Amino acid sequence: MTAGYTVLARRYRSQNFDQLIGQEAIAKTLKNAVATGRLAHAFLFTGTRGVGKTSSARILAKAINCPHAVGGQPCGECPTCKAIAAGEDIDVLEIDGASNNGVEQIRDLRQSAGITPSHSPFKIYIIDEVHMLTMPAFNALLKTLEEPPPHVKFIFATTDVHKVPATILSRCQRYDFKNIPAARITEHLTAICQQEKAEAENAALHRIAILAAGSMRDALSLLDRVLSLGAGRITEKLLDELLGKPSLGNLVDLTTALAAGDAAAVLKVSDQMLLEGMSPEQMLSEFTDLLRNIMVLRVCGADTDIIDIPGEWRSALIKLSPAFDAAVLVHHIALCDQTLRSLRGSTMPRPLFDALMVRLAIAGQFSSIRQVLESGSLPTPGVEAQKKNDARNPLTPSTTIVGTSPQNSVMPETVTPERDMALPQDAAPTALPAATTDKAADNLDSIWQAVERYLAENQGASLVTLLNGQARILTTDLAAGLVRMEVPGHTHTMVSNERYMRMLEGAVAAAFGKKLRLEIVAAARPASVVTSTANPAPSRPAAIPNTPGSPELMKRAREMPAIQQLMEKMGAKLVQVEAIEIATEATTESA
Repeated sequence: MTAGYTVLARRYRSQNFDQLIGQEAIAKTLKNAVATGRLAHAFLFTGTRGVGKTSSARILAKAINCPHAVGGQPCGECPTCKAIAAGEDIDVLEIDGASNNGVEQIRDLRQSAGITPSHSPFKIYIIDEVHMLTMPAFNALLKTLEEPPPHVKFIFATTDVHKVPATILSRCQRYDFKNIPAARITEHLTAICQQEKAEAENAALHRIAILAAGSMRDALSLLDRVLSLGAGRITEKLLDELLGKPSLGNLVDLTTALAAGDAAAVLKVSDQMLLEGMSPEQMLSEFTDLLRNIMVLRVCGADTDIIDIPGEWRSALIKLSPAFDAAVLVHHIALCDQTLRSLRGSTMPRPLFDALMVRLAIAGQFSSIRQVLESGSLPTPGVEAQKKNDARNPLTPSTTIVGTSPQNSVMPETVTPERDMALPQDAAPTALPAATTDKAADNLDSIWQAVERYLAENQGASLVTLLNGQARILTTDLAAGLVRMEVPGHTHTMVSNERYMRMLEGAVAAAFGKKLRLEIVAAARPASVVTSTANPAPSRPAAIPNTPGSPELMKRAREMPAIQQLMEKMGAKLVQVEAIEIATEATTESA
């Protein structure tokens, strides 16, 4: 009995156009072409594995040669249809392009193509994996495709259409087969289980459909493996045991520990999963896919249909998604991908895997390179991270990530986007000392310096860089709750957008001790060179040539304390320096 068993992928192969699942548009087009007689001499079916290319080629061959075809649909019962389905019809030749890819085989094909079919209207050549043909073989086939005999039809199938020469593509009628949706695969698997008298949980079949990644053949092969266990009921737990997939509970525990920044818990959970038989590569692949699903939920919302996961998984990931920022998830996925590639060629995968898990867990303890340079000194290890972690929800990781150092070649360098800096309604702003706020009109320069410090310390460094020391507070009217601020004219449009305005409003509120309305005006010339007797602008460093690597730029950079500490303590090397923005004119307005 075992010798006569036919696998599900062959037993439930589509036999007519109506049975093609997920390719309805292509099926309708081919059926109409046969019915109306508008048949091309060469067809090219392209798409990923297991989506119905070869099955469609056989159905098309049956429809073309079936003497009892109705409306472009083969009858499936005549000797011709049965012979083609069994691969025994002498007028329909199936050729494997991988093993018959030489020029000699194609020359033999050309000679046989000149012979009329024995009993059918057309002689049909189905060449699977046509991209495997050599270039001389393609050249030998080209002439026949250009001027084919009237009784010959070619049907090509390929998973790598970009490897097929353009001269061949231009002579074929191309059909692109799409991946089959998981919902359609689940429906088909359910129907097959009913015919096989097998009980199965819908969630388990849905998971098989997801693992198949759009391939019906892969889904049927997975179902065959599960049914071969002889279990009375197909469940998700059974799938975990058979396929070696991590359980939802383990993945949730791992992600929760990661969000909390608990490196010890992350290592403990991951170690337990590895002890259950998973390889580091397999576990990291599953974990990366989980992070991707959380990222999509975080960005697109809980009701998004971009991800297709079982209801239990979706509910668990929806609860986890608020603990992460999208920027952090993007960075984590990039790290996982790079480490996964390193694991495949490493003789010590476990240390790399554990290092990655710890790196992801302690992401909140890193500062960006830009923050280090602007602060003028290197942060004390652990101190800044503790301050940040104390001020946020324990499940929310930091979004400030340091660039790679020479000793850390696995992790890519990243720069983290700034957060929205508007003050929460329930948060009390950090006010300036009373002596400053009582005489705000006489201390505009010191107030602006406090605003700049607040921006630099709260992820607003890009805005400080944009203003380039050329902004200032013009006037204040605390009674009316208004502050007027002047910015360089070329930055007015950018600074006035909603994101930067909220940053500035949050910083001004922190400086004055209360929320104020902010009005932005554009300066006619760079603010750093305009002076007045009532409110003199603070002195700024003289402009320096904006020439990358110039001696003066390099000299000033080397004198910066932060640069000196980076070079001394981290082994950094100063390669090139470039000024971000330089004033192009210097004019002085006398009082």
